[in-house]
Amino acid sequence: MSQSDVKHSLRKLEFPACVKEALPRIESMIIGRGKQNFIMQLISEFIFLERNKDMDVRRGQSPQAYSTMQMNKIQEFQLILVLIEYFSQPGPDSTRNAVFLSLFTNLTPQRSKILCKLISTSVSGSVAPLLSAAGTWMQQVGCTTPPSLEVAQSLVSDFIIFSRKTSEQLKQLPLVAPHFAANLMTAVADLYLNDQRGTLIPPPDALLDVFCEWVSENPSLCLASQQPLALPTGAIAMPVVTPLAGLIRWSVLSPVVSNKIAYSNLHLALLQTLLEIVNNGPPTALNAQHLMLIATSLKNHAARLVGDKIDPLQDTDFQKCLERLAQAVQIGLTSKCIYGNIPQLLCTLESLPPHQLMKIVIAANKSL
Repeated sequence: MSQSDVKHSLRKLEFPACVKEALPRIESMIIGRGKQNFIMQLISEFIFLERNKDMDVRRGQSPQAYSTMQMNKIQEFQLILVLIEYFSQPGPDSTRNAVFLSLFTNLTPQRSKILCKLISTSVSGSVAPLLSAAGTWMQQVGCTTPPSLEVAQSLVSDFIIFSRKTSEQLKQLPLVAPHFAANLMTAVADLYLNDQRGTLIPPPDALLDVFCEWVSENPSLCLASQQPLALPTGAIAMPVVTPLAGLIRWSVLSPVVSNKIAYSNLHLALLQTLLEIVNNGPPTALNAQHLMLIATSLKNHAARLVGDKIDPLQDTDFQKCLERLAQAVQIGLTSKCIYGNIPQLLCTLESLPPHQLMKIVIAANKSL
């Protein structure tokens, strides 16, 4: 069947019937390494209704003339149901992931909105196959890139900020989709207690409690993002970033903004995770560069304390920050799970205000 015949047959169908018919065709073309441009055209016109099917593109209309269509709420809901049904069907993970990536790699504002609602609905319904595909998507686009952060912020809003109590589905997410849960933690950790985003804003209490529970009950969860990805032949897996650095940043910087016991519990759970890491090759869990960024945040805070005529050596909260960072670095180095420029990390730590435990850690690891 020619490309024009495929479009002609799909244009005879109403929405969402055209979606149900188009998805298997798109899957078949992806498996057969069909024309990528044609796949994108089908996705745009028949999945997201970005092209008016009453217009005949063969008559020369420009893409701008037919790409301004917007779905209504009912159509969005219908599409989400069809996509959940499609991704829940048995089949190879690599094919499912390839289709998901094709649908959501190039995001328009409308696609972003649908993606957030799709993943939120899948969390509520514990739809493991779709969440698995979403976890792969997050890793491939980058867990701390704007698309992933938008999904993360949307889930925090749906399940934490605008929820009276934390849903059981969110609490059980690591059991349903551990790879997605790990990548979600990486993304969410970037949103809070991150002075690269301006002021240090702590996470909502309920979110902190959920993450603390996740890591405490399953210390290996932070490493689930390192699971091999099921990608189509020829695809390249993007570098893995575990949630460890972001969550360590939370525990280290938290005394500056909060004295909640949950941060102490999170810190202990993270140290336990570091202790349990078993390396079968070079370390991959924790980037020295990310730890240096935490140290830089502490240097900046120390400078602010001095500016306020407060001695960092006498500030109990700041000393607790240094102690937690020293503990994390020492256990990370002992467990051989830190990679990157370790001598530079130690030099950065030396530039911090003096702290007895930190001095011991630096001296013990100078020969590395």
